[in-house]
Amino acid sequence: MPIAVRFLLRSPLLVVLLVGSVAWTGCDLASAGGTAILNADSAVPPTVRHRFEYTAGDATGAGSVAVSSTVQSGDLDAILSQNGFGRSDVVSARVDSVRVDRLSAPALREAELFLGTDAEGPLVGRVAFQPNGAASVVDDTRRTVTGAVRSGAETLFGRFQVGDPRNIPDSGGRVRAVVYYRLEVEGV
Repeated sequence: MPIAVRFLLRSPLLVVLLVGSVAWTGCDLASAGGTAILNADSAVPPTVRHRFEYTAGDATGAGSVAVSSTVQSGDLDAILSQNGFGRSDVVSARVDSVRVDRLSAPALREAELFLGTDAEGPLVGRVAFQPNGAASVVDDTRRTVTGAVRSGAETLFGRFQVGDPRNIPDSGGRVRAVVYYRLEVEGV
């Protein structure tokens, strides 16, 4: 019997350590590299720009407006594809923050944004504007949106409080929302 085999047979502690380290390394290697995180620091970040447009005719007597957005940048499908993934690869999705900009909506007081085509989608942002305050407001509340992202939601549905509809400019109100996602994808 070779000397190395005799030594291993006489050193049960060494055998246990050797087998244990091989097993532990195997578990690490099996779990490593299975998922990736896409966020603002990614080469192609999952950041989507939306635009809302409305007129005084869209407002109710109470000064509420409800409209869907138009995507102004690459949508999530394009962003995922550029990163080498698809919607089915998404394991977890959340909104890290939303910036809402009053482009030409001086009467805008509040905005609630939902991922999808109506207010049944998950809330992604809620902001309030001061009458003569900043034109941009950020909601940095992290919100989980995994189901909506996996099911293909693209647009945002916006509910805006504009106060007196007569204060909406003749050219209409325009609002931009920039949504910063954090996506965990598998299949790396």
